[in-house]
Amino acid sequence: MSPAMLPALDPAPLPAPVWLFHTLLVVTFFIHVLFMNLALGGSLIGAVHGLLARDAEAPGRKLGQMVLGLLSPALSFTITTGVAPLLFVQVLYAQTFYPATVVIGWVWLGLLVLLVVGYYAVYLARFEVGGRGTVPPLLSLTALCVVAIAVIQVLVNVLQLTPVRWLSVKLRLAAVFGDPTILPRYLHFLLGSLAVAGLFLALLAVERQRKTPDPAYPWIAERGLRWALVATGFQIADGFWFLFALPEGVRRELLQGRFPETPTLAIAAGLGLLTLILLSRATDPVRQRRLMRGAMASLLTTLLMMIPLRDMTRSLYLAPYVRPQEFPAKTQEGVLAIFLVLFVAGLATVGWMILRVVRERQAAG
Repeated sequence: MSPAMLPALDPAPLPAPVWLFHTLLVVTFFIHVLFMNLALGGSLIGAVHGLLARDAEAPGRKLGQMVLGLLSPALSFTITTGVAPLLFVQVLYAQTFYPATVVIGWVWLGLLVLLVVGYYAVYLARFEVGGRGTVPPLLSLTALCVVAIAVIQVLVNVLQLTPVRWLSVKLRLAAVFGDPTILPRYLHFLLGSLAVAGLFLALLAVERQRKTPDPAYPWIAERGLRWALVATGFQIADGFWFLFALPEGVRRELLQGRFPETPTLAIAAGLGLLTLILLSRATDPVRQRRLMRGAMASLLTTLLMMIPLRDMTRSLYLAPYVRPQEFPAKTQEGVLAIFLVLFVAGLATVGWMILRVVRERQAAG
């Protein structure tokens, strides 16, 4: 596809430098991904153990109840924090993002239906509508909805990066799955969410065991650690698959010493390996709390490096079509200052809300 066939660029200049929008995109997407990982990975882990537990008092059911307590705020914050990165993507990549959503039309709009169904299933499960026996199936429904939402997001992201496929997908919707990066890209997000959610649940169980000992908490901590370890190992393997599934030009730029892409890729891969080593050394999560915390710090730092790498890879993909660094910009200092103040205040508000929820639940036991 020729760049001339893309929608026209908005003639209004950007109200701030392009580098600032890139920075805000990375920061807000990192915050969004934290909650998204808890929602996606947590719902899957909770559904699996909730369905496998035959006894209502089994540790698996307790793990499912723990996940339910996390899912309602996690889903709420996933939705809330997803607005900002979506807006910044539209500022920088509107010429490819909007057409990608139009090409798959109703599939993209179906995301809203899945979101509503999965969200309300969590509350039905929390209030045990229909009895305690309905909790695992409802949790499974939420997990299926979130998994389907992740599939739609990946399809749109890949279409955004490959304008040459728009016509074939418009003529035959099934062609949307034709890109070789779709499966490894999706597995990379799915496995990452299982790793983050599993380790978070393990740490949560460790902290609760220290305050209110319960035979179920060590079991939950061990299962969460196992999910994190296995998911991280498979994610590293999938990362190589994903890397070599990328178009040759993009892969070459990432591997052949381009700055800052190649150093970022090397650091992210090294941190992922460090996380795997730390997780493999943890044999007793309750007694090895410091090691578990170190593994979580390493995992979150890996995620923090992966997000700018993702943005760099998108820029390499779209270099023939869209070059945000060449967009006209006219900084509006007053408006920009107000925005940054409100942005920081918004982050502080989200942090305060999280702390308040945590303290209230600690007080309630």
